[in-house]
Amino acid sequence: MYRLLLPLLLVFFCFGCEETEVKQAPAQLVVEGWIDSGGFPIVKLTTTVPISKQLQSTDSLDRFLLRWAKVTVSDGTREVVLTGMPHRDYFPPYIYTTSDMRGEVGKTYTLRVDFQNFHAHAITTIPKPVSLTNIKAEELSQFPGCYKLRIEFMDNPATTDYYKVFVRKNGDSKDFHSTSLGTYNDRLLPTQASILVNNSRQNVANPHATFFKRNEFVTIKFCHVDSVSYEFWRSMDEYQGQGRNPLFNSRQNIRSNIHGGLGYWCGYGVSYSGYIFQ
Repeated sequence: MYRLLLPLLLVFFCFGCEETEVKQAPAQLVVEGWIDSGGFPIVKLTTTVPISKQLQSTDSLDRFLLRWAKVTVSDGTREVVLTGMPHRDYFPPYIYTTSDMRGEVGKTYTLRVDFQNFHAHAITTIPKPVSLTNIKAEELSQFPGCYKLRIEFMDNPATTDYYKVFVRKNGDSKDFHSTSLGTYNDRLLPTQASILVNNSRQNVANPHATFFKRNEFVTIKFCHVDSVSYEFWRSMDEYQGQGRNPLFNSRQNIRSNIHGGLGYWCGYGVSYSGYIFQ
């Protein structure tokens, strides 16, 4: 999934910081977890990173991973214990998962996490997947060879629905990255919906960061989500869009459905599509 580690871990509680001292808040549990329709649950656990005047390398973040937690998922009928394991195809490279439970449409899943003094739980549901009906690229005249993507699908006008879009480049890890401003409420969409898909924003200093490039192959993960998952990803979009702007800074906390921690536990009704930019 999108690399939420740094934006979620850098929780600022600075009340009158002085030059000689940076006051620290107690560490908090950070959960990144999801279960796809037809897929196994995936959970990543970390703690918040304290503010430091010293430069911290990416390698130093390893000590904030939680490797020995008890993690369980229940579908209301049975409960399974997830196994922790190193996995290079994810970031951070340690996950909890199981092959003993797959996500099913319409079911509700409860996540529980216990690690020393940390105790957290969350609930999510998996809506019915919605398939894409068309995918097309739009080349940007001001940046030849750079594209944005447009996807189309049929929205049910009789219900209120929420959607989240992720992408993964061919050759990347198994993590899908959240697309920039890729969270939608169908109240603003027609029945024959068409939405613009930006690339995931991995480098804010690069003006081409949200564009796709010629000859890239991407996999689109189009997710039908519940309202709680929508609220988390919408607040994350707002943070990414405003959090780095000194004039219009986002003062809202990122929403979370994790009781006893930060982060998210989301159920996704997923459909996958591949596309080559030519």
